Amino acid sequence: MEAKTIGKFIAVLRKANGMTQKELAERLNVSDKAVSRWERDESLPDLTLIPVIAELFGVTTDELLRGERNPAGEPASAARPSPRTEKQIAHILSDGKTKLLTRSMLSVGLSLAGLLGAMVMNFGFNRAYIGFFVGCLFYVAALLCEAVFCILAHAGTNGEDFQGEELNDFRRFLLRTAKAVMGLAVVLLGATVPLIAIPYDTYQGLVGITWLAYGLLFGLLAAALWGILTIVVSRTAEKRGFYRISEEEATRRTKLWKARGKTLGVTALVMTVTLVGQLMFNGNAEAADLVQGTVFTDFESFQTYMATEPEPDDAVGDGDVTLGPVESDIEVVWDEETAAEKNGTGEDVAEEELYLADLEGPDGTVLEFEWRNTDVWEVQTSGEGDSWTVRVLTDEDFTTASHIRTVVGNVFSVAYVVELAAGLLWYRHELKKRKLS
Repeated sequence: MEAKTIGKFIAVLRKANGMTQKELAERLNVSDKAVSRWERDESLPDLTLIPVIAELFGVTTDELLRGERNPAGEPASAARPSPRTEKQIAHILSDGKTKLLTRSMLSVGLSLAGLLGAMVMNFGFNRAYIGFFVGCLFYVAALLCEAVFCILAHAGTNGEDFQGEELNDFRRFLLRTAKAVMGLAVVLLGATVPLIAIPYDTYQGLVGITWLAYGLLFGLLAAALWGILTIVVSRTAEKRGFYRISEEEATRRTKLWKARGKTLGVTALVMTVTLVGQLMFNGNAEAADLVQGTVFTDFESFQTYMATEPEPDDAVGDGDVTLGPVESDIEVVWDEETAAEKNGTGEDVAEEELYLADLEGPDGTVLEFEWRNTDVWEVQTSGEGDSWTVRVLTDEDFTTASHIRTVVGNVFSVAYVVELAAGLLWYRHELKKRKLS
């Protein structure tokens, strides 16, 4: 006598109801392979599915577990197909939410991997441009994966059995999840844009503090654009009946968007003004404008300073003079060949002549001096007559200027964070004022 099992009993009930394995699998939101394994007694249904299967075929859980009908029960052959019950629908929708969240973790992981890849290429290999495209590859993959996951989740709720408030809640959950997960990819993409927008050299990496400042700004801009897009999508979904909201919720949402619009608009305006100030500073504040340098009002002191070699190890020799950028009215003898041409004889000249330079004096005359101070990078003249001055900038001055630029950049970065925090606090205040929190 053949042993009675749950799998064989499921097969009998399925055939008696005129259902295929695939149809049964769709009603239970499992694969047809899982149903096939049950009926071959290779595995058992999940415990949470036992009452759902029993209710589907009109038997008790005890009968299903024993693998046969009760003697006084209705014959299995007389059973009729029944629509999905509330328990089945609740189980399928709950399982759909769980699967969507689990799959969405893959999309989140891809987005974070994109940011990590961009950081490795930028900081590890100084390839900012390559880092941007590596990040983009992962961000696009995250967006596509999440779109597919949402389509699959929605496809699992098709059918006349899925109606009412539970389906409405599921669809709203689907949209919220998609907006959050895809929004993360969009924001990280915005934060990665500085890698291609800021560096002036294809092979130059972006320093951390600069990327942090611009990445925060571009990320916020991407978040704002994504927020506008999601509003349009949500309103379109409502109009087409994808989901619905109550009148009370619609009123609350209107108040909520008024609070958001007010705080977001003011915060964006303030941060934009700060950005304009930073761009103006970076574009107009040259290194020479950020330091005082050494100023001389008489030519004799300037001559002495320029002719003084700073250190024996740094002194220039072998006929070469190492200088930085100079004003156009200063002519420097760079090497022996140039010195010979200037002398007009074509013959070698004394070593002292290798360091000769000249500039225009206060009365238009040409003043000659020796440029042996190799710490000097730039010489500037200004004024005329009694107000004539010479300004000398050294390597140390330019280093100081670089530090000043870094400090100012850090100040702007802190300003962005403070402005964002102030905007969030103001938003919370607006919510409390409107009794929305």
